[in-house]
Amino acid sequence: MKKLFFLAAMAVIGFASCTSDEYLGENSPNASQQTEGAINFGGGAGNITRATSNTGTVAQMLDGQMKIFGVKGETTTPAFTTVFNNYKLWNTASVTTSNPDGDWEYVGAAGTYGTVTLTAAQYIKYWDYGTEEYHFVAGSPVSCFTYTLDGNGDIATASVTGLAGHINPNTSGTGITTNPVYIAAPVKVVKTNYQQDVTFQFTRQQSFVRVGVFENIPGYSISAISFYPYGDAGWAATPDANHNIVLASTTANYFRGSANGTATLTYEWTTPSYTFDYTAATLTQAKNWYGGALASGVPAESSTATVANLYGTDDDMVTSTGYFTVIPMASESTAQPILIKCDYTLTALDGSETINVKGATAAIPAAFTKWLPNTSYTYLFKISDNTNGTTGDPTDPSHPEGLYPITFDAAVIAETDAMKEGVITSVTTPSITTYQEGSVTAEGVKYTTGKPIYFTAQNDEDGTLYTLIESAGVGYVKVFSLGTTALTEADLQLVPPTTDIQTLVISGDKTYGTFTLSGNKHAKFVPTTAGYYGIRYQTAASPAAYAYKVVKVE
Repeated sequence: MKKLFFLAAMAVIGFASCTSDEYLGENSPNASQQTEGAINFGGGAGNITRATSNTGTVAQMLDGQMKIFGVKGETTTPAFTTVFNNYKLWNTASVTTSNPDGDWEYVGAAGTYGTVTLTAAQYIKYWDYGTEEYHFVAGSPVSCFTYTLDGNGDIATASVTGLAGHINPNTSGTGITTNPVYIAAPVKVVKTNYQQDVTFQFTRQQSFVRVGVFENIPGYSISAISFYPYGDAGWAATPDANHNIVLASTTANYFRGSANGTATLTYEWTTPSYTFDYTAATLTQAKNWYGGALASGVPAESSTATVANLYGTDDDMVTSTGYFTVIPMASESTAQPILIKCDYTLTALDGSETINVKGATAAIPAAFTKWLPNTSYTYLFKISDNTNGTTGDPTDPSHPEGLYPITFDAAVIAETDAMKEGVITSVTTPSITTYQEGSVTAEGVKYTTGKPIYFTAQNDEDGTLYTLIESAGVGYVKVFSLGTTALTEADLQLVPPTTDIQTLVISGDKTYGTFTLSGNKHAKFVPTTAGYYGIRYQTAASPAAYAYKVVKVE
């Protein structure tokens, strides 16, 4: 499960307000205090979250347009006057008094300028030292924002339209229209800062999610796979017939989507901020979210496989990256584990047989499941021969969980494997999730030397995290260096590793955004050389039994 698990990057876009050699005018009570008075907006380059359709320069991210609203006034006796009334700004290299940096222009007659059309003329504005402060808001694209004022003339709210996000499968032949909607934090400028830059910090409201599945079962390929949705009474009796990857939650309405959602922005000016609330009636809410369809089984054998092989296909997916645009989780919701359950068919590479595995499960820890605005999440599920599904009748207790390789030394294979980050989670018992900050790349998840690799172990049925310990017993974890020869979890079951990594650290506090893992729920180690590393988790005390996960480090 990977964020690769989640690669999150906040887009921060700066817009400068500076001045030029213009006189305020004869009606200004304090014109002499200001020798440079034009209000200007400029922009510098910024970063944007992976998977946005608008990448590159600030202008490209905002599609060369934004709408601003600005007022000036007094706070002691609240009364505000509108200065910028729904002004539209466009990107241009032309240098003018109102655009001295050749970035963003707002002055012009009615007409079309780049990606913006003015229905009425817009005029140059100047700082007024006869007023106490200015309030500014901004959003992009211009068609998605309508601003309203309160009884004192201050900016109170904005209605936002055009918010779309994937949730259900789409095979219509036409992808959902997902405007990149950017919202700027409100800016308050007091008189002592009139000659300084006004900086907007933009955040794209949508999230980005992709879910991939790969396998490394020696001697077999996964020729068919189907995933289960979660219903009011628990897991559905049968899997999804269209082979779509299904992320499930036991919490009602955990996932949200929309074809054309609306929301309300409410501004607060004491400490400038905003709240963002979706209109519930414009959303589709459910316990299940559907990724791409793996109609031909699981052709991917690593996290760096091609997009179609790893993430499947869907008409809402960005085919070059595998990402879907999605609606963020409700701000009031508590993060919950995301679950996955699947059946799959193993076909021997020599064509001699097939094996049907039923009810394999895994869980993504709650620390990585609350989708936040302007954040990309990549979840990768790894299926190995330590699966926790059964090859017999799932209702028959005499048919144990696990895929047990037939070997000539009759070794008993345990049932664990997991990997996570960017995030990779194994389809095993327990699910082991590994992750490393910065490991998500355009090609997939790549762990590197010199940076901590974190991991958790959790109940694959409900996502409950297990406590990790440093001495023998259930929960005992160790990390081993396996060298540069590619090994699988099954290899470690047959020939247990011996080269212990002594720098394993079990810590009780690790924060991911607003989510904190505590109580020895995670561990970390720092790989110093490239190669393979094995994570071992003790699943039983007597006789001792272990689950393994293999991590490749580059």
